[in-house]
Amino acid sequence: MNRNAAFLLMLGLFSGGASADTVWKGTSVNSITSGTGDILEAGGVALHLSAESTGTEKFVGAVTAMDARPFQGQEVRLAGRLLVEKGTGSAALWLRADGANGRLAFASSAGTPVRADEGSQERELRLYIPSGTTSLKLGATFDSAGHVAVEALTLTAEAATSGEVSAYDMVEYALSTIRANALNAGNVDWAAEERRLTPALKNLPAQQAYASIRGVLDALADRHSFLQQPREAAAYRQTASASRDIEARQLQDIGYVLVPGLRGTEESASEAFTAQLCEQIERLAPTSARGWIVDLRQNTGGNMWPMLSGLHPLLGNGTIGASRDRDGVATVWRPRSGRACGADLSGSRVAVLVGPKTASSGEAVAVAFRARPGTRFFGQRTAGLATANRAYPLPDGGALRLTRAEMLDRSGEAYPDGIQPEALVSNDQDAIEMAAAWLRVLP
Repeated sequence: MNRNAAFLLMLGLFSGGASADTVWKGTSVNSITSGTGDILEAGGVALHLSAESTGTEKFVGAVTAMDARPFQGQEVRLAGRLLVEKGTGSAALWLRADGANGRLAFASSAGTPVRADEGSQERELRLYIPSGTTSLKLGATFDSAGHVAVEALTLTAEAATSGEVSAYDMVEYALSTIRANALNAGNVDWAAEERRLTPALKNLPAQQAYASIRGVLDALADRHSFLQQPREAAAYRQTASASRDIEARQLQDIGYVLVPGLRGTEESASEAFTAQLCEQIERLAPTSARGWIVDLRQNTGGNMWPMLSGLHPLLGNGTIGASRDRDGVATVWRPRSGRACGADLSGSRVAVLVGPKTASSGEAVAVAFRARPGTRFFGQRTAGLATANRAYPLPDGGALRLTRAEMLDRSGEAYPDGIQPEALVSNDQDAIEMAAAWLRVLP
């Protein structure tokens, strides 16, 4: 009997040999879910997720859980077709392996979200299930009110392969890299971590190391360091995709620009994002005498440099911020002016809109506007991830994205707990309207 046949037999014995509908639950009181079909069968599951509101949560979701024992040491594949039938948000699949003490491994398609205007889109995740995993959880999420349909959602498993790279190679490299570079390296018990670097790891595949490395990142407590599996790391290098379209429009005598996040570092797509942002600002400049609204409320981060360069007309030349490492060494930020960024609007008044979804590089853009003359912030406190990450390639082709520095504004102030706006805006108020009213008052 081959390995795949044995695995299928084991699944059949574990489930009693009978197919049954997978049971789904909502991740919050606002999540309405229903599903038919068995996720382990060839036809998969037809899953529906809807909500009238996300409430106080950032998203709504559907979740199911199963015993992880049949999957330990395997690479699982979660695949399905997502369709946003109603709503303005983004839908994604997710997959998580939990042990006795919490999360051991996680994957999400949020980096390549599905939106309403894109039709039905296929997405897949792959995740190695390390030994010690007790529960496998998976599902779908949606970050706005509306309705999402997921078709042919299936979970399959296959033998893990990692070439000549062992878990020992991975952990050894990661420990030395984190210890030498992490902003919060002092939070880790390094003697205890090094005791876990045992010869037994040399007989385990590279994927087994991710759970151990993630445990060290959790000990850093910076909330921003993370790991990318080889496929995810390659996609990040080879693509650059905005979380939604750039939105620019005239509000009478005010220019409004919504700046989305940009995930990935591929050069040509990054340059296109910068050019489009600059061109939209240039287009609105002649009729925006009262100033500008820069909306960062949906900017969850990614690659900060195309965003900063695209906003160069408003940010101006010179130092607009900095990153300061654990030794106190600061690296200044200067936006790069592209061909489409010829206008000088650095003297214009700017209202910046932020909220709890403004995170990571979205917060970097917000920091660049802090301490800028003629600037005021509206909304709610940001996510509190105003720290700078650097990517370190892992031996198996994955990536360690490590928090190395805190972000500073033009005056040298850091924001470890997020940016608190001067003008707080409740959920039942219109932040754009409030910002426009401020801009129309003569300074």
